[in-house]
Parts: sequence; C-alpha cells; structure tokens
Amino acid sequence: MELFHFTDAANKDGILKNGLRAATGYEIFTPIRKNVVFCWLKKEDNKIHRENQICFRINVDAKRCLIADMDYVSMAMMYRHSPKGEGIAKKPVNPKAERLFVKLYEATAVKPCDYYDGMHFSPEVLVKGDIQAADLEFIK
Repeated sequence: MELFHFTDAANKDGILKNGLRAATGYEIFTPIRKNVVFCWLKKEDNKIHRENQICFRINVDAKRCLIADMDYVSMAMMYRHSPKGEGIAKKPVNPKAERLFVKLYEATAVKPCDYYDGMHFSPEVLVKGDIQAADLEFIK
C-alpha cells in the first residue's frame, strides 16, 4: 500500500538511515493510536502544514493499517485541552464531547479494504509498528 508521511526537514537523514519509528505517546484518546506511524493516503490529504516540511513515499502491507478520520480526534483534542484561540478553535473543556468524538473516531476507523475515496474528511492512516528505511523514499 502506497502512503505518504510528512516531517520536518531536520529528520531526513535519520529517517533515511533508520526508517520511521512508531509513536507511542498518542494513545491518550484511544488504543488504536498506540505504536503507529501516522501517514496519509495521498499527498493532498496532508492537513498539518509546517515550514521546512518534507515528504516520504511509504510502501507497507495494508494489513498493518487502519484509516481513520483525523478530524474527529482533533475535535476530541480541542474539547480536552481548550486551546486559547479565536473562532472554532476556542472550545470549552467538555469531557462528554471529547468522549463522543473519540467514539466517532473509533467507529469510523476501517481497514483499507473497507475504505472508499471520500469516506473521511481527513483520512489519516495509522500504520502499526515501525517502518523500515527500505520501505520508504524521500520525494520532497
């Protein structure tokens, strides 16, 4: 399965040498985010734009993947942390809303074989475990 992973340019050499290490600190909301590498189905799906960002093309077995809608977990984060911002980003802390968005995130997470284009607003791919350097290519 071909995927895309974006990161800061400073990480390039380490990734090319060692591959991508699964994140272990993002399971705070749900266990399906534990020990995964976050990727996108298409380059255009990337919703987290940063300065000095680079992209890698990844090839992994689809059996290691789940596709979930990042928007739901993002909303859960907003209701948990109540960012100090303007407009939609400024939400009151609301544990009930947080739990509901996590349930939506989990309920709409699917295996790649069950996904169809347009099913999610922001389809993030959770790849279980590390991704070896041999399975990636620097493209940007």
